[in-house]
Amino acid sequence: MGMRHGHGRDLLLIRGGMVVTGQASLRVDVLCGGADGILAIGPDLDIPAGCAVVDAGGLLVMPGGVDAHTAIGADEAGFACTMDALSGGTTTILDTMCPGNDGLDAAWRAWRHAARRSHVDVGLHMALPDAGEAVLDGMDALVMDRGVNTFHLSMAAGLSDRAILKLSRHATDCGALCRIAAQNAQAVAYLRAELDQAGITGGEACLLSAPPQVEAEAVDRAIMLAGLVGAPVHVGPVSTTGATEGLARARLRGQRVEGHVLAPHLVVDEAVYDPEGDRAGEPDPYLTLPPFRDVAHRRALWGAVASGNIGMVASGFRAAGMGGDGLVDGLAQRMRVVWRHGVQAGVLTAEEFVAVTSQAAARAFNIYPRKGAIMPGADADIVLWDGGAEETCPAAPSALYAGITLGGRAVQVIRGGVTVWKDNRPYAAARRGSYVPCPAFRPALSARMRRAAHLSTRDGEP
Repeated sequence: MGMRHGHGRDLLLIRGGMVVTGQASLRVDVLCGGADGILAIGPDLDIPAGCAVVDAGGLLVMPGGVDAHTAIGADEAGFACTMDALSGGTTTILDTMCPGNDGLDAAWRAWRHAARRSHVDVGLHMALPDAGEAVLDGMDALVMDRGVNTFHLSMAAGLSDRAILKLSRHATDCGALCRIAAQNAQAVAYLRAELDQAGITGGEACLLSAPPQVEAEAVDRAIMLAGLVGAPVHVGPVSTTGATEGLARARLRGQRVEGHVLAPHLVVDEAVYDPEGDRAGEPDPYLTLPPFRDVAHRRALWGAVASGNIGMVASGFRAAGMGGDGLVDGLAQRMRVVWRHGVQAGVLTAEEFVAVTSQAAARAFNIYPRKGAIMPGADADIVLWDGGAEETCPAAPSALYAGITLGGRAVQVIRGGVTVWKDNRPYAAARRGSYVPCPAFRPALSARMRRAAHLSTRDGEP
């Protein structure tokens, strides 16, 4: 999708700012070479002939954000909305595509055609409808030929335990990872039917049909199933104390488990659900699975983010009018939510902020250090960040973050060595985003993960 950004001769020197990565903060300059990525990092770099200079004085210089969970699918209008992601400092998204009846490769081609409208770089996680032979063969082809290394399995959509076992085993065999949306589908369906009979609908039904224990049980089960076949696993989005405890237990056993949370679950309270199920005809931005929770669960989520048991914060964005779970807003606010309520609140350091909004996702899905890093050879995806900025979102019935304070601001966003956002508007030189193939994990690495996962399922000390 599109050419690589810029040309090898495009030189850009960022100087005077504080470079923040997931490991450290250093006052150094960064020399970018367009399509050649980051060329050099160091103090007081010389200015090459013909090089543009960006003064980053007073700003933080960070890797462009990597949003690990969107659900745009083959929707061109949805990808057109990704300018919002740029405005908030995100330069790469990892999107999810649900295939139709034509097979996985046809779904990939339809998705990639739509993704040509994207303003950010994009990679793909393919949802799997079942564990039939056609799906297994399609997985092999996507990993080998299409740059897909992650498959989305939805318990919430009714995928059986047997199918999850088979798909997780096959994904690991071909060097891929499974990302499991863990909700107890049968329990949710039963509760929803009971609520319907009682005349309870809308926001109240959204909350009551998916109580915390439904998610906690499913998270534990997803982790257990992956362990039985020796597969590493990614679980999310999670929203409850029980889910964070399940992730922590698995990691303490040595199981290869990652998890993610959606940014609004860190700040939006369950009080947003109107008990009457009526928002006066306005679209309800809060109807999603998992639903929003109370302050006790949010504290647990922040604790899990700070401790590393939840490694990344995503937006969960989906296009308006598209089916499935997800949120029709939030691309622009994801990083600002984490900065205000994480860094400015004293919960996270600036380095941890970079980890949970960029580096961890790039590592988990095998696109690091191309993405999520500021080092020679990395893509020149960089955000110049004003860490002192703060604003409160205006109250509006259909606004996801109505009345919530955001922190930080993307002053200038550079993608592929080219400025694409500056002064609160798209920059004239901005080009469309590129497709980011996600390489398969090394077979030897998969074998080590499998051994570790098997060991973690044993009782007692291994």
